[in-house]
Amino acid sequence: MKKSKMFLMCTLLMIPTMVLASSENDIFSIGSALGVEAFVSIHMSVMVLIPLSRLISQDNSKKVFWILFISRAAILLFFDFFITTYIAIVDFLAVFIGALLILPILSGIKERNTFQGKNTSNNNLVTPSVINNETTLKCLKCGETLKEDDKFCPNCGADVASNTVISNKPKEIVNYSNFDSIYANSEDQLLEIFIKKELTKLGIENNNLIPRDVLKRKNILNIIFSILLFVFISLIFFHFPIYTYIIGLIILFIFFKLTRKYDFLKYLKKEIKSRPNEKISNIVMNVKNSLVTDKKIIRIVFILIAIILPLIIFVNPRILYEKVDDGYAVRFYAFGLTNFKTATIPETYKGEKVVSLRGNTFSNMPFLEEVELPNSIIEIRGQAFKNDKKLIKVNIPSNLEYLGGGAFYNCKSIINIILPNTLNYMGGEVFYGASSLEYIKLSKNLSEIRGNSFENCTSLKSIIIPDKVIRIGGHAFYGDESLSEVIISKNSKLEEIGSSAFRKCYSLNEITIPKDTIVNERSFKESPTSVYRYGENYNNTYNNSYFNSDYYYSN
Repeated sequence: MKKSKMFLMCTLLMIPTMVLASSENDIFSIGSALGVEAFVSIHMSVMVLIPLSRLISQDNSKKVFWILFISRAAILLFFDFFITTYIAIVDFLAVFIGALLILPILSGIKERNTFQGKNTSNNNLVTPSVINNETTLKCLKCGETLKEDDKFCPNCGADVASNTVISNKPKEIVNYSNFDSIYANSEDQLLEIFIKKELTKLGIENNNLIPRDVLKRKNILNIIFSILLFVFISLIFFHFPIYTYIIGLIILFIFFKLTRKYDFLKYLKKEIKSRPNEKISNIVMNVKNSLVTDKKIIRIVFILIAIILPLIIFVNPRILYEKVDDGYAVRFYAFGLTNFKTATIPETYKGEKVVSLRGNTFSNMPFLEEVELPNSIIEIRGQAFKNDKKLIKVNIPSNLEYLGGGAFYNCKSIINIILPNTLNYMGGEVFYGASSLEYIKLSKNLSEIRGNSFENCTSLKSIIIPDKVIRIGGHAFYGDESLSEVIISKNSKLEEIGSSAFRKCYSLNEITIPKDTIVNERSFKESPTSVYRYGENYNNTYNNSYFNSDYYYSN
């Protein structure tokens, strides 16, 4: 079957996936979606992919199956991590759609084509023997067979022109069953049979033999594969985002397939196909002179070294530093086999203070629960603890001055945070999605609470806004459904509350703000909040609808 037809079938199978997966509402976490998809993979393989691969190609059904399987996995992972985990439900439905709808339709089409093909084939092969006749000339007197240019019978001398008879002798029809059964195989299979026969004649039966120049190329690829495998396993300890490892696995798979491509039989088939006018026996004989033994044990040793070596290197956690003006910064923390739940950063390195955590120092560590930081650290850069979903405890250094954006992004287990008064900058999304955060003390020297800082902190109940804060950014407390108290003193310098800053704060019934604070019309949208102002008559309360009016902005 042509590749275009196979691609068409793959596309038909994935139509429901492409259509329904456009939803933006995730109903699963990444882990749950992957678990569902792994479970469904068994049923998808047995009920859909294996039968479909056999429909596409009888000869290469195994290869087609893996193409379909890997394509499906790639599509699912792409949707899970970049679009929506709803794809897991679509994948589940695709099993039934494929097994109950697509496969029966394709099977029916194939059976009809096969039936028609057999009828046509039979009409061509099984023909009456009288259709094609052979015309012969015979002498009437002696019955001698005559040639067309004979004028007299060579046996009795009779005149051919007046003494001949025409005889019709039916031709013998040769049926496909008269040939050796090996010719019923495909072209590739037939070629393999001929090659094996020639190898047997030459006494070559060792499957580990391979041409010398091919072995060199194969060994180079094996070395590259081993190096890439070493790098890939080492990267696991550096906790990069999941898509990094997906790309790494794809690269490893490609190189693995390349190393397997250099097979003796495949090499001979390629040589024979490239020289169609030369005898197979001659090609095999020429190749025989360059054969050497392919010692597969070497490849196994390389792979084992590539796996074991990083495990030895990272048996204990490792800290990577970089030099900065005031001392050293922690560039990266690599967890070890012996400890991946806790991390401790020393106060000094090479006799100088450790003053900074760079971005992503501890990010994407799924098992990290506790981090101990020295008080010498004065800055924590962006996304330092991003996606550490099990992080419960981290001591904030007492001299901290800078806390980067997204530093505790999606840290779902952290409960309490106390920020020192030395902190004068806090980036946006700093505690985004910290759904277990119940209490936080902000620095008195903060001048702004940036956008999305506490978005979806669904357990946060109360917060005191420092007097020096001039602005509360858009979506700062969006979706904090448990937030019932926001304390802003009458000495506050707050000038602006941004769009959707307190949107969907369902427990925030009232808030009191300075008289001159500008409030965006969507600041308290979908919240039951009554907004009061210091110095105003409380009987003349401003509510949410008031801020939506043109009157407020025109006066």
